[in-house]
Amino acid sequence: MMFSMFTADAAFPMFENLIWGAPDWVVPVLIAAAILTALTVWNYASQQKMGTFRWLAAALKIAAIALIAVCLLQPMRSGTRPRPKANVLPILVDNSKSMQVKPKGANETRASVVAKQIASQNAWRSRLEQDFDVRGYSFDSRITALELSDPALENDGTVSSLSTSLQSLSERFSARPVAGVMLFSDGNLTDPPDANFDWSTLGFPVYPVLSSTDEAITDVRISDVSVSQTDFESAPVTIRVKVDANPAKQKLVIQLRDLDHGKLVQEQTLTTSTSQTDNEVTFRFRPDEPGLGFYRTCVFAEQDRQAFDVADDSKATAAIRTAEATLVNNQRMIAIDRKSGPYRILYVAGRPNWEFKFLRRSLATDAEIQLVGLLRIANKEPKFSFRDQGVRGSNSNSTNRLFDGVDSAEDELVQQYDEPVMIRLGVKESEELSDGFPQTREELFAYHAIILDDIESEYFTQDQLLLMRQFVSSRGGGMLMLGGQESFAGKAFADSPLSELAPVYAPRSGDVNVAGAYRMKLTREGMLEPWARLRENEAAESDRFAQMPPFTSVNAVGDIKPGALTLATAQDPTGDPLPAIIAQRFGKGRTAAIPIGDLWRWSMHRDPDSKRGDADDAAQAWRQMAHWLVGDVPRQVEARVEPNVDPNEPANIVVHVRDEAYLPIDNATIDLDITRIENETGDGDPDEVIQIQATPDDAAPGVYRAAFWTNETNGFRVHVSAKSADGHVVGEAETGWVAQPDAAEFRQLELNRPLLETIAKQSGGKVVDSHALDAFAAELPNLKVPVTETWVYPLWHNVWVLVAAIMCLCGEWGLRRWKGLS
Repeated sequence: MMFSMFTADAAFPMFENLIWGAPDWVVPVLIAAAILTALTVWNYASQQKMGTFRWLAAALKIAAIALIAVCLLQPMRSGTRPRPKANVLPILVDNSKSMQVKPKGANETRASVVAKQIASQNAWRSRLEQDFDVRGYSFDSRITALELSDPALENDGTVSSLSTSLQSLSERFSARPVAGVMLFSDGNLTDPPDANFDWSTLGFPVYPVLSSTDEAITDVRISDVSVSQTDFESAPVTIRVKVDANPAKQKLVIQLRDLDHGKLVQEQTLTTSTSQTDNEVTFRFRPDEPGLGFYRTCVFAEQDRQAFDVADDSKATAAIRTAEATLVNNQRMIAIDRKSGPYRILYVAGRPNWEFKFLRRSLATDAEIQLVGLLRIANKEPKFSFRDQGVRGSNSNSTNRLFDGVDSAEDELVQQYDEPVMIRLGVKESEELSDGFPQTREELFAYHAIILDDIESEYFTQDQLLLMRQFVSSRGGGMLMLGGQESFAGKAFADSPLSELAPVYAPRSGDVNVAGAYRMKLTREGMLEPWARLRENEAAESDRFAQMPPFTSVNAVGDIKPGALTLATAQDPTGDPLPAIIAQRFGKGRTAAIPIGDLWRWSMHRDPDSKRGDADDAAQAWRQMAHWLVGDVPRQVEARVEPNVDPNEPANIVVHVRDEAYLPIDNATIDLDITRIENETGDGDPDEVIQIQATPDDAAPGVYRAAFWTNETNGFRVHVSAKSADGHVVGEAETGWVAQPDAAEFRQLELNRPLLETIAKQSGGKVVDSHALDAFAAELPNLKVPVTETWVYPLWHNVWVLVAAIMCLCGEWGLRRWKGLS
């Protein structure tokens, strides 16, 4: 029978619980010990011969009595300890490329250091294996088992899925007791969890193993690349490259190379500073060809130039000695997709004028724009008349008098000669626009934009007006309305769909066109639109408009519609502004209005000797306006790639397929041919074509999706071929993207100590010093673990108890003999 004597507290950390094996002997033992102690004190009190040594001898004898008395009570220590092999202890090792980094002044990479730390001959591992079920795992894009006795770590993973791997362990051992996870990683994860993620939800403590000293990293890297592009001559393509350098204040070279043509586009130098906002360069250029193009930007110190001038051979690059920790993050690949034409614009004019001449001349130099003209050269009115006023027929009031008296069976022939006379320019086929303005969706939707110039709404039938509305709202086409005698005027315009399409309301009754000298001026909204600007800053734009000739005819229009933007105004001599350029979104498309009747005056104001290019300003403005009209107009087959933000996720290829009426096509067959643009690793054929098929998207008609995953850094070109259910070829498209898993992996090279400390703190673990693994292995069994067992240890069985009692008695006897006592 045993009973608890006391429980250990903070004052006795070594004794979790102390119990006595012979509680029935407590009273007899205490009585006997008290009697023996009293006799000892009485005996030595009378021994005056020993002097002060008598009390030392008495203390030694009393100590021996006490030890013997305690042994008679059979003291035992009890506590808890991990049940051997019952608790799992995973050792998680980072197998990503970032572990190949060698800190400044170090002789080994991080991976080599970790390999030595987890070697089987280390004592800390042997100690842990006695109490825990130790299992090894490595992780990069996914978690895999690792043989700790012979760890084969290539450290070639392109991503570090630390968060995913820890959560995977949590799910894998959800039904097993886990003592904790020892983590060997630099903490530079590529799958960061949500900002509010709590690491305590893992269900086990994490013990990151880190060096107690901070590492010094020498590195130059591209931290971010942004691309902005337009179809306009003023700002074709802009690439901004942000650079990080450690240490700061280095003179660096930044290059931009065209991978398709293997040439250097631009090179700039930059001296970095401690301010990150200053470490940025901007490349502005116009690609030689439209469509999809691939580029590479790289940053390096001058002494490392050779590493980037060896025909982009990664193996040669790796052999070059450099002071940097790695050269992988010194470069980024960029995909630029400049949509190519041809884009077709239908120009409809109510009368021959100078505007079409200059518009056609401006767009003739643009290979992407095809202008098709439909010009009325005679109104809808009788063309012939007889001098004899007495000759009348039944049809004399409604038809050409040449046909007076003609039988009613010829009415259709009569109407043909009673229609307006139109001339077609720039048509592709002889039948195109042969019947005038298109009357079917298929015919009108073949164009990308419509320009209406000085033509009344009565020219169009109601069906044609509704068709134009569908062209903009459903087809997504662009429409531009120019000023003129017949534009924006009359109740017919106000009540027609053209008024609904216009970004301005119809003029109020009584408003008339007033001739005068009007000066155009760009508004604040216009300065923000690239297609409305021709200069890079506001001062230059103001100077440009000051040199523009005055216009004499501006149509009277009503108020600006809600949602529309006034991009430019025309001021009369009194300074009152009138809207000159107005634009708006309408359904899927866009519309604009320029109620100026004599824009051609600007085109005639040419200054061949101007150093500022004023001679081409009007032509450039027309080209930018045309590209704005057609820039976002959809095609029958369109493809785009949604790049994977997370390197662990595939890239999604999205294809939209429409018929000639631009209605979505279901049950189409979408073939995708994917090719690499280059092969740096030598592991595959760069000309190899990977063929996959896209599947329909259940949530959207006419939309097809395909997923493509790769772990290599490369550019990929996708050729899309769409066929309808009957095998008819609907169309083709091309797109592409750049896969750069290394960009996320090498975004940060320094140890992410703050993250690892946060994981340890929230999960209930702690950061372990890599030089104190033996001490941690001895401490871990005493920490809180899920499965434990109770153990009892008899203290009185220890040899030291008996030896101590004998030593006390021998010491007391020795003092007595020394003083001559028996």
